[in-house]
Amino acid sequence: MMKRLKALGSAIGAASVVGLTLPAAAADLGTLRPPAVFNAKVPACDSPAVLGEVESQFEYGAPRMLQAKLTIQEFSGMFEKAYQPEVTADPYPAPNPIERRYCQAKALISDGQWRTVYYVIEYPMGFAAAADTLGAFSPVRGWRAEGCVLGLDTWHVYGANCQSLRRYPPDAASDAYPGYVSKG
Repeated sequence: MMKRLKALGSAIGAASVVGLTLPAAAADLGTLRPPAVFNAKVPACDSPAVLGEVESQFEYGAPRMLQAKLTIQEFSGMFEKAYQPEVTADPYPAPNPIERRYCQAKALISDGQWRTVYYVIEYPMGFAAAADTLGAFSPVRGWRAEGCVLGLDTWHVYGANCQSLRRYPPDAASDAYPGYVSKG
């Protein structure tokens, strides 16, 4: 009986030590990829298609808005800041028909500077928000990515310091957004 109690005490002690160290290991979310969300319709932050769309948007807008021929040379350190699932069936809370994934990365701009890029991936936001109704072989996607390079949005299209793409609901961890995950 005494051996059993000692073994049980050792197991409880080991579990409490493990319990104290696990959150510290998970605190560095910038280097870990978040777990995949089942049935997510938006691609991951490091998807080549997403980065290509953010790059194309910047390279289209830079000569027109900044009067400078700037391009994005490279992306680095892409990670998810928050995820908001599509909620259409639940009457409470209010339905949220658009799924969103908020991301952050570093980009090497052709002027030689590394800058922070904030971007959001949204679904359904394709051709007139047609979603998947155009068929599997249609070149039109149901999602859209939109980004802002910090320091190069001089017209404040996305607010001061890209605020509209950095903003996450303050009650992200509450019941107001079920399934919403905010990472900082």
